[in-house]
Amino acid sequence: MPLTDIDAVVFDVYGTLLDVDSIEARRREVAPEAAGLVGLWRAKQLEYSFVRTLVDDYVDFWAITEAALDYALATLGVALDPAGRTQLLDAWLALEPFPEVPAALAALEGRPLAVLSNGSLAMLDAALTHSGLKSSFSAVLSADTVRRFKPHPAVYALAPAWLRTPAARVLFCSANGFDVAGAQRFGLRVCHVSRGGTPLDPLGVEPDATIRSLAELPALLGKGA
Repeated sequence: MPLTDIDAVVFDVYGTLLDVDSIEARRREVAPEAAGLVGLWRAKQLEYSFVRTLVDDYVDFWAITEAALDYALATLGVALDPAGRTQLLDAWLALEPFPEVPAALAALEGRPLAVLSNGSLAMLDAALTHSGLKSSFSAVLSADTVRRFKPHPAVYALAPAWLRTPAARVLFCSANGFDVAGAQRFGLRVCHVSRGGTPLDPLGVEPDATIRSLAELPALLGKGA
């Protein structure tokens, strides 16, 4: 059933609009021996963001991304020179969008759209510019503003405040289970983007909608089939 009471749509970036696995191409060039690096790197990146928020010891997401890479390389026993390390880090600034994303955003033209991400503003600006998506959004909102990371409620509060729209009329779209839970607990409406049919983490929340790709989002919002 379409969601007809939504005034604005906000998107997570990493894993929702942009494909983190696209880093694999750079990894194969720079560290072909490091199978499993990207998955471990991403897991540690998220872990460090959770821990730093809990212990109130903030550094921005770029610093967290650097630390997570260094841990993953050390764990896998991979030694990279500074140039190789920089190439891997820079892959976060050149992530590729999921194939359906540009057309889905174009179909929502005329409705306020924003992104809300743990990424620093510099990271987000670079990645959204590279992907060609930046012009689709009226706001690029970063956790850096509140010096907390998702799923802290202060991050989600940025969306209705910036958009000047009640939380209950803002739809937040994310492929990440912790993000779905955090946004729903805060009071945003939530759409789980379940690519590949991945189940939602059992965190005691139910999204307002679940879709397999963002290609389904315009119809969900009553923009036509």
